[in-house]
Amino acid sequence: MLLLLTMQILTIKKLIHIDAIISSMTIKERNNHKLMNGSRRIRIAKGSGTTVSEINRLLKQFIQMRKMMQKLTKVSNPGKAMRMMQDMMPN
Repeated sequence: MLLLLTMQILTIKKLIHIDAIISSMTIKERNNHKLMNGSRRIRIAKGSGTTVSEINRLLKQFIQMRKMMQKLTKVSNPGKAMRMMQDMMPN
């Protein structure tokens, strides 16, 4: 029970950090991740109270999720889509 509560608290903290990062982005940056150069990442990190590596990690996760969703939209068989999702998930 304590472990579950601890995990929920950590998840909430991660979501708060993600929200702070996204809130520190301009509307153009939110709409187009390719605009994110080094100086923008530094500004977002300072504005969100996080590090540049956390910004990079979030952007990498976003790009991976976007690729996954694009692949899944091309699959017409729901069973095959579920198998693809399971194969894409890290162990």
